[in-house]
Amino acid sequence: MGKMMKVLLVSLLVLGAAGAGAFFFLGKDAEGSSEKEKQPSAEELAAMSIDTDIITTNLASPNFGIVQFNILLDSEKAKEEAEKRTPEVRAAIISTVAGFTKEELVGQEGIAELEEQLKGKLADIIQTGKVDRVLVTEFKVQ
Repeated sequence: MGKMMKVLLVSLLVLGAAGAGAFFFLGKDAEGSSEKEKQPSAEELAAMSIDTDIITTNLASPNFGIVQFNILLDSEKAKEEAEKRTPEVRAAIISTVAGFTKEELVGQEGIAELEEQLKGKLADIIQTGKVDRVLVTEFKVQ
């Protein structure tokens, strides 16, 4: 009888572990699909983002840059605040771009660094929500 109980106990543990593993993996798939459903639509993104004017400014080197950005915020209220703070947003863009040299802005790394620095500066300006991302949509250096 003792041997039979051990076999039964081991069988139950194996079945339990297999069931827990299946639940874990199936649960992950369900979470993954729900995350896809939570992604905002193009209309929702447009409602929470602003495009800046095309801005021309001197660089730290004897060159100048022409830039435009798309700023995605986490809510429509944050977007409204960013629109009301347009002068501060423009000033942050100009001071950030002006801190780079032409050589620093060349390539994907330079643009990514510019976007990241600007995101940090805008996060300090926007108080109602948060800045989700900053994208360079126009970029010329001369």
